[in-house]
Amino acid sequence: MRAVLWLLLLLVLASLPLGAKVNWMIYAVSTSLFVVLLVFLEFEEKHADSRIIALVGVIVALTVASRQLLHGVEFSPVFFMVILTGYVFGFTPGFTVGALTMFVSNFFLGHGPWTPFQMFGLGFAGAFASLLPRFRRHEILLLASYSVVVAYLYGVFTDLFSWMAFIPAHTLESFAGIVAAGMVANTTRAVGNVFFMSLVGPVLLRVLMRFRKRLSYTRVNNYHG
Repeated sequence: MRAVLWLLLLLVLASLPLGAKVNWMIYAVSTSLFVVLLVFLEFEEKHADSRIIALVGVIVALTVASRQLLHGVEFSPVFFMVILTGYVFGFTPGFTVGALTMFVSNFFLGHGPWTPFQMFGLGFAGAFASLLPRFRRHEILLLASYSVVVAYLYGVFTDLFSWMAFIPAHTLESFAGIVAAGMVANTTRAVGNVFFMSLVGPVLLRVLMRFRKRLSYTRVNNYHG
């Protein structure tokens, strides 16, 4: 399965250098979808423990509920919960929570060709949080700063999909216009991320760290007791 997905992804990516005539919507959706599925397979392989899967399911349920309650408002706790998941539990759990949040919540808010792009964007917002350095003294400040950066990067990334899929003229000017139009929403998202990370982040971070300690175990090989 993984080999097939990698092959399909490489074929799609190779279509541009080879000069093939590209349907930009299909190109954007398929590329995002293949990457999302590959990370899901990685999560399944590395985190098959039912306890981790259950915890991820609970966090996804919370993020989905919060996105529904505040639908239409970028000032929400969705990003900060996804970021903390990735920061505490690692790359693939962070990606999985972010991607599944968009996939599940869009059953209520509306699926479309934008869904894989949203999954890709929020998934990597959680995944790359796992790469942040660990500074105990300034941990929340670091996470809040990261949440501002990803608020804008996510906005620009989803604007890229709109530009590729719905704008006939693929020019720098048209892309800059879409990005500029989304800056108010991106800024609102960034302010919300900082607010929730500063207010609730310290408590939720301690809770997740405690769960991580309880879920950790050491495998002992060749035990014949």
